[in-house]
Amino acid sequence: MYINVGAVFDSLKCADIPGFGLPVPPLPEQRAIAHILGTLDNKIELNRQMNQTLEEMARALFKSWFVEFDPVHAKATLKDHATTLPQAGSDWSVDRARAYLDGMDPDIAALFPDSLVDSALGPIPEGWEVRALGECFEVERGLSYKGSALSSFGVPMHNLNSIFEGGGYKNDGIKYYRGDYRPRHVVQPGDVIVANTEQGHDRMLIGFAAIVPKCFGDNGLFSHHIYRVRTKSSFAFAPDFVCRLLNTQAIHDTVSGYATGTTVNMLPVDALRIPRFVAPLAQVVTTFSTIAEEARVRQEAFIAESRTLAIVRDTLLPKLISGKMRVKDEFRH
Repeated sequence: MYINVGAVFDSLKCADIPGFGLPVPPLPEQRAIAHILGTLDNKIELNRQMNQTLEEMARALFKSWFVEFDPVHAKATLKDHATTLPQAGSDWSVDRARAYLDGMDPDIAALFPDSLVDSALGPIPEGWEVRALGECFEVERGLSYKGSALSSFGVPMHNLNSIFEGGGYKNDGIKYYRGDYRPRHVVQPGDVIVANTEQGHDRMLIGFAAIVPKCFGDNGLFSHHIYRVRTKSSFAFAPDFVCRLLNTQAIHDTVSGYATGTTVNMLPVDALRIPRFVAPLAQVVTTFSTIAEEARVRQEAFIAESRTLAIVRDTLLPKLISGKMRVKDEFRH
């Protein structure tokens, strides 16, 4: 009765909206509906918090092992204390070193050396090496596509909107593509992707990395606005190590510093080849990657569960409000 039929399209008048009739359940049933939907919302929020905690733990572990070299400093402190006086100016006391190592699995602690040596990047753990990114990783630019080939279905295409500012994968940014592509434009779960384009010069997105999740299938595509970074076969750098390495402040500042452009900032491929980093021993990388991958798998499971819960919530709401579905009497409190 409120529809205004037009020649091109129908419309509503704003003045008519206050006259709409809405089904309003009795107050006890409103409370029951709110409780049911609120419980789903609470679980979704709990999953988000769990994912945030898992991410913070993995980042903290990476920083401790591969940026601050905490296990090495701790072992060096105890070795120096047993043989000579501790080094002047060291932030590590004997008590701190013992407490740190007591909190580590002994088998993991044994993977780290007990001294640091000079390098082109400053003191690094003995036995570790300084390498250029291009020595260890292959970099490929994604598919240059036409908007007309995008669709609501087809091959999943990871794109600039698939990466969060600061790094990490954004599930809601996926697109779907129906068109031609080449094998080099294919990505698989576990591949690392890096944003190579950004509007403006804040460098909040460009140069940051994410890992392709499993939820979009075994094969997908990646657009020309991102790079795919894969470890060369002669090295043992797993995706979780590579992604977090690229997202560290030092590496990101160096990589994104190569970006050029006036309105749109663009990252040349050499930005992911020239910079140098400290390459740990393979056993340490493997140990970290096992821990980080387990956390990432749990994160993906929480995201999938939250998506299901959101669908259930959004399906229940109109049915409960309209009375097509009723809350049982025992839940009306």
